[in-house]
Amino acid sequence: MAKKQDFIYVVLAIGVVLVMALVIKPAATGELAGLWGSEEPAVTPAWTPSIPPVTTAPTPTPVPTWNGKPQPIGFVDPATYQISTEENRLNMTVLPAGTAPGTTRWVTYATIDGQWSGTTGIVRVPFPMWRLDYSDITTTNDEIPFFNCQVMDAEDPNRFVRIVTLNFPDFLAMKDKPDLKKQQWVSTFYEGYHDYYFVINTRRIGSYHLKIQVPEGYLST
Repeated sequence: MAKKQDFIYVVLAIGVVLVMALVIKPAATGELAGLWGSEEPAVTPAWTPSIPPVTTAPTPTPVPTWNGKPQPIGFVDPATYQISTEENRLNMTVLPAGTAPGTTRWVTYATIDGQWSGTTGIVRVPFPMWRLDYSDITTTNDEIPFFNCQVMDAEDPNRFVRIVTLNFPDFLAMKDKPDLKKQQWVSTFYEGYHDYYFVINTRRIGSYHLKIQVPEGYLST
């Protein structure tokens, strides 16, 4: 009888140890849920920074060289340059006209031909000095002719580089004097390597043929 009771005590002791090992200890450490087949907590993968793709800078378009022939400059919609109807003549650069010392011959780089008022496209002058020849202008009325040409800086629409204006006294003084007109109706610009456009206003003008000219010596540079 005593041996049977001892056996029962041993079994009970083993049961207590198993309950403590399988239930009480896991409950205290938070591992109880994993024992009954529940899903393991998801593991967040480590963050890997993304590397942007390598891009190459676009190759600039080279400026074509001048072939020595005059290039015509066409007209565009004045709204292209956001030109206001009110004239703003601030930042106007006024330089003396004339031919540079030692210049023997001017060659025509570009031309502007027309009759009516208009705004030209942009032309780049790839030389350090140039001039505007406006001597070839005809009128349809000798009493009220008017010609106005505004040379504009294409990179700064508020800058009037120069303004050329011819009224009745100017046309009258040069009437029947074509040689004198060719000498005096020119305007030299001591700046270059720049983009320009021209705003032209006319009244009673039959035609005009403007020439952008550069010294002949620049052709060999």
